[in-house]
Amino acid sequence: MTDAGLSARKPFQGRWRWLLLALLLPAQALAWAAPQPEVKLTMWSHHRHMANLLKYLVNEFNAGTGRKKGIQLYLRILGDDSSQIFQEAQKSGEGPDLYSSNFITGYPDPFKAGAQTWFDDLPGFREWKKQWPPWYWMEGVTTYRGRVIAIPAQVINSRLIYNKDLFRLIGRDPERPPASYAELRAVARQITAAGKGRIYGFAFCGGDSWWLEWMPGQWAEANGDRAYWDWQNGRWAIQGYGRVFQLLLDLEKDRSLFPGAAGLSNDALRAQFAEGRIGMFMGEAWDVGILNEQFPAKCDWGVASIPTYDGKFHGKPRAMMIGGHWSINGQSRHKYEAWEVVKWFNRYEIRAKFYERGACIDPDPSVGKYVKRMPASKGFRAFVDSLNQDYIATYPNLPGWKAPADNPFLVLRRLLTRGGDPRAELKKLDQTWNAALDRYFENHPDVRRGWNVYPEFDPWIGRLGPPLEKPVFKP
Repeated sequence: MTDAGLSARKPFQGRWRWLLLALLLPAQALAWAAPQPEVKLTMWSHHRHMANLLKYLVNEFNAGTGRKKGIQLYLRILGDDSSQIFQEAQKSGEGPDLYSSNFITGYPDPFKAGAQTWFDDLPGFREWKKQWPPWYWMEGVTTYRGRVIAIPAQVINSRLIYNKDLFRLIGRDPERPPASYAELRAVARQITAAGKGRIYGFAFCGGDSWWLEWMPGQWAEANGDRAYWDWQNGRWAIQGYGRVFQLLLDLEKDRSLFPGAAGLSNDALRAQFAEGRIGMFMGEAWDVGILNEQFPAKCDWGVASIPTYDGKFHGKPRAMMIGGHWSINGQSRHKYEAWEVVKWFNRYEIRAKFYERGACIDPDPSVGKYVKRMPASKGFRAFVDSLNQDYIATYPNLPGWKAPADNPFLVLRRLLTRGGDPRAELKKLDQTWNAALDRYFENHPDVRRGWNVYPEFDPWIGRLGPPLEKPVFKP
């Protein structure tokens, strides 16, 4: 080709290049400017006592961080059948992206079942972890086989919750709640008599198979009885429920126990208490939210120390420390976005709002620096201010543990409906559970017994002390 031909084509080629650029640039600019598709995340919670607060915080997230990052949260509050609903959803691949920590998934090992994800592999994890103090990382609570799954978010203690109006009705000082079982029975009989078949002195939610760590176990420890877990010997402590179960059976015998205790659900109990039909019940810190929001109490009520069998001090009961606030489902297709939600809820200023609303007691004192107003929720400060009456503990570290089918609360249900000897039944069950524990250790040689043995445990001063062996996992 001649030089003239080449020179004639250059302007022509140049014009085409500019034309292509003119056509392409607006399309690219529009693509860069267009909003990214919104990721919709579902989150499920069983925390009905803080449902209103969770709805408020979800709206706050959606309007701020969620809008900036293209994330929209959809909250669902579940009831007592949450475990069954969750498993059914998992089977069809329709489980939530996030669910409340300490949610009972129904799986012995939710990680193997694909129902939970650890945080270590998510973007920015190392920097996120550096902001928290070293004591945060507790195997079985905030870590799983050394990998992080939560932060310590709640401390839950048990107390006696009672109707002050009914104390006034029987002529008793409402600021003098019963301290012994004999006194509690006497008050319950008086309230029941005054109620004339409409009001009862005491209630227990026997229809719910409570996990061993809650109410009756905490009340048993106030008696000095080892219940739930024997920290010094690293064994299940089922026999320790004996005195508390006997108290409930005595109340039933006195006809002071709200009818149908064997089938009474916790929600039904609290609804009846809110209506003024129950004098006293075993309460937990979460009941504050229930009686203020879910079932607003129509009566004047108070919170008192756990009574003991003889009214004397026998040691501090357990306050349970649990992880929170959200777990990421292993099935989620949007784990990175779910991680943004976890980080937002774990911020100190957000956790302070849980305290301000009386939703939970945070174990980290640094949260107090971000609290702008003291909680106004009736009863909440009584649980907080008496926390020095408890020792702080959590679950025994038994990854993959599957509990025997029978449990103390099924025993109690049988005793209430058929009668029997509670101590003999609990002794037999104690043997069953610990035989299953021995088999568990045989089948899990990587789990050491010493992880759950605390030789220095002293319930009188409320000190758990260090475990005999600290869990160590290979990376």
